Amino acid sequence: MSDAKKNSELSVEDLDKLRDELKEELRRELMGEESEDERTEADYPWIVFGVDGTEYGINSKNVLSIEIIGEITPMVDAPSHSPGITRSRGDMIDLLDLRALFGLGDYVSAKKNEDDPVMMMVIETGEKKRGVIVDEIVSVEYITNFLEGVVAEGDAVHSSQYIRQVATRERLDSPVLILNPESLNSL
Repeated sequence: MSDAKKNSELSVEDLDKLRDELKEELRRELMGEESEDERTEADYPWIVFGVDGTEYGINSKNVLSIEIIGEITPMVDAPSHSPGITRSRGDMIDLLDLRALFGLGDYVSAKKNEDDPVMMMVIETGEKKRGVIVDEIVSVEYITNFLEGVVAEGDAVHSSQYIRQVATRERLDSPVLILNPESLNSL
């Protein structure tokens, strides 16, 4: 069958869709952009944050927002690392207390003042959203120096299932424990 005959069998909707796809592909190519599917973790900056004096990193591709936590509704029989649920941009999400998860106390006992705000990063992996309680946001930067063969050990991390690797920050040459967001959302 000739190409002309194939094209004549396409509907107007199909032709419009094909034209739009080609225009978008050409625009991305001319602008040097990649589609969302083609982007890798290295194309996104990392959010470096602190918990109990240790720096952790998570790729911004997994972070939806950074917010001050409003009211927390405790959940009955929840593990100590899940202090409850809170509202984020109209959705109810469960919270994850990294201090409790890593055996460092909990966010309530770490607050110096009862009125101090509590910060969370809302992360998403797949279809699941979760609010991760952190002490502070240290920086947003590109991290490219991942240490080969180094696993997280020591008192601050009881299990390396939550830490996938160790990196160093470019400017400060300080270690950053890179979180595994999938393992955090599986809790």
